[in-house]
This record gives sequence, structure tokens and C-alpha cells, in this order.
Amino acid sequence: MKVSVFRIDDRLIHGQVITAWIAHADADTIVVADDKAAKDEFTQSLLKMATPDSIKLKIFGVSDAIAYLQSSEEEGKALLLVRGPEQALQFVQAGFKDNTINVGNMNMKKGKTKVLGNLWVFPEDVEFVKKIYEEGVSLEVRAVPSERSQDVMNLLKKNKLA
Repeated sequence: MKVSVFRIDDRLIHGQVITAWIAHADADTIVVADDKAAKDEFTQSLLKMATPDSIKLKIFGVSDAIAYLQSSEEEGKALLLVRGPEQALQFVQAGFKDNTINVGNMNMKKGKTKVLGNLWVFPEDVEFVKKIYEEGVSLEVRAVPSERSQDVMNLLKKNKLA
């Protein structure tokens, strides 16, 4: 199975993912790589309810998702969703370097710094982003595919965070 879109979004599956990103990815499968969701039946049921019947949903912890995608002989394309840059870095370090990583949403939380309306970062997020770039993979901010893409590292530098 080929990952056609690799996305960081702390909301995982929601309206924009369903209405815009699945079509943009031309995906027949959503792979959610999230340790918390993999262990929480309630979160899994919410993710299943949000996923159209025509789309397969796979929910794994990060290491299991990496193993699944590396060994899967299934045909088709996947939209890969992770919650944050730490999880994205794990995929990049495992060899997933073919995609620019889309950053859809990293919500405001106490201790985070605002970069854009939908992009807030902890200091450790900045370090994970730097490591992703060091691996030769870039990140772009776009809430929906039709939106103009903005380079995450440039935004961090502009905000004196990197």
C-alpha cells in the first residue's frame, strides 16, 4: 500500500479530512498511527463513525503502523494520519521520505507558541520538525488541498522559533 498523503493533524479524522483530503489523496484507506487511539476503544469508535463506509480504516500504534505499511502487500493508496511531529519523525526515520508532510492542525494548548491560527508548537515540536528537515523531508501547512501551501520551517524562522 502506498502512502499518497502523510498528514499531521491532532484531530486525526474530521470534516476536512473526510471532505477534502481523502479525495486529494485518492485514498481507499485511512491509516491512523496513534498510540493513544490504538488503546482507546471510545476514540476508535469515534474515528470509525467519522469514516465513510467506502473507506477502510486501520488504527494502529505508531510502531505497528510503520510495520503494517512497510509489509503490506495490499493494493491501493493510504492517507496516513499522525497526531504530531514526534510521530511523523518516527515514520521518517523508518524510511517514509517520499512525501512532503502536510500539517493540518496542531491546536493551541498551554505552553505552546502560536505560529499560525491552526499551528501552535511546543519547543519540543520545533526540535522534531528540525530533525524531519534534517532527514530531507519538508513540512507544509495547508488545512485543505486548495489552500496555498506554506513551508513550516520558514514559518518557524519567521517567528524566531528555529
